[in-house]
Amino acid sequence: MQRTRQALLDAFFALVLEDPYEDITVRDIVVRAGVGRSTLYEHFSGKDALLAASLGGPFAVLADALHPRDNTAALTALLEHFWSNRAVAPGIFAGPMRRRTVAVLVRLIEQRLRAQAPARRAALLLPTRLAAIQLAEALFAPVAAWLAGQSACSAQRLALGLREAALALTEALRGAPPGPHAGSRLRDCLPPR
Repeated sequence: MQRTRQALLDAFFALVLEDPYEDITVRDIVVRAGVGRSTLYEHFSGKDALLAASLGGPFAVLADALHPRDNTAALTALLEHFWSNRAVAPGIFAGPMRRRTVAVLVRLIEQRLRAQAPARRAALLLPTRLAAIQLAEALFAPVAAWLAGQSACSAQRLALGLREAALALTEALRGAPPGPHAGSRLRDCLPPR
């Protein structure tokens, strides 16, 4: 079962690197994986579910940026991975597929917000879904722009900036004033003026 699921994920990933997402069919995926159509549906509800599963692990690292537990090292490693593969799969971060990609991140963030204690969930200024969308875009947009070459900085600097922004935005969505430490770690790694 796990081997078949992995074969489907591998086939999907290989196809995404070759063709635009919109052009990939379920038939293409099952042929590449060497399984039947019904086997795909035993594991996934369709192509969008395959996308969500393939991005779930990496995007969980992005979603975890809003937790108090420091994940800067994991976030830096993820960004370095994205950077080294930026030429292979630009469609994931831009173009028509961007909406689907961001939706995966929104779901992961929404799950994290809902998993928090009920008192903290109720404290959000926006409905949980809207807060998740705002946080996802705040995390995703800088990564997409960085990968597109719109601005240059190290993966570590971007990771620190994303993390500090996610923490500050999460607190702002709870109506809390910014803390005295906000941005302090990021300032430590910025070059002098």
